[in-house]
Amino acid sequence: METRVVKIRRIAGEILSQLLNVPILSGLLVTAFFFILPSNETSRLTAYLWSLVFLTAIPSLSLLFYIPLKSEQREKTVHRQRIASFAFMAISYPLGWWVLSSIHSPVIFTAMLEIYTFVTLGLVVFNLIFRYKASGHAAGVSGPVASMVYIFGAAAAPLLLLLPLVTWARMAAKGHNFWQTVVGGTLSTLITLAVLHHYGFMPFKGLIW
Repeated sequence: METRVVKIRRIAGEILSQLLNVPILSGLLVTAFFFILPSNETSRLTAYLWSLVFLTAIPSLSLLFYIPLKSEQREKTVHRQRIASFAFMAISYPLGWWVLSSIHSPVIFTAMLEIYTFVTLGLVVFNLIFRYKASGHAAGVSGPVASMVYIFGAAAAPLLLLLPLVTWARMAAKGHNFWQTVVGGTLSTLITLAVLHHYGFMPFKGLIW
């Protein structure tokens, strides 16, 4: 039986986890890039809208799987939604990467879809092949934070506070332990930095490649 304090802590962790989930943060990330890019950038609006479709709208459909079936235990509902989330992301991100590459979108949007594609693949490897429960929430926070800090430097440094916040949220919600959030966050950070470097972005130089 949970004590009242533990239950309140778990609920707070679950709420915070949902506020820091991947579709929300990825949508905020590409929205920031949309407003930072010059207004005359080719395909800026089209690429932004497609990015929202593939990064936010389609992955968000997995939240429908949080609706419990009759007499279904909470743990089973959470597991079902987790599987659905991976399935939607595994389809949506590569498709979005292909679409944005096809329309010659601003490089930063294409890079974001590539990053999310490889992060999802990495999580599948850890979670399904190695049977290690790396945190998707931590990965979903670390990627955008790493992108902003890599591109904008000290101006984006306050976003680093989101990293311990998501770790606390996942531990409080009993979704992950400390090291599972570290593994998820590290995986996402390394992939993010590698992809941004591949596309020619230089550290702390803004959206210049």
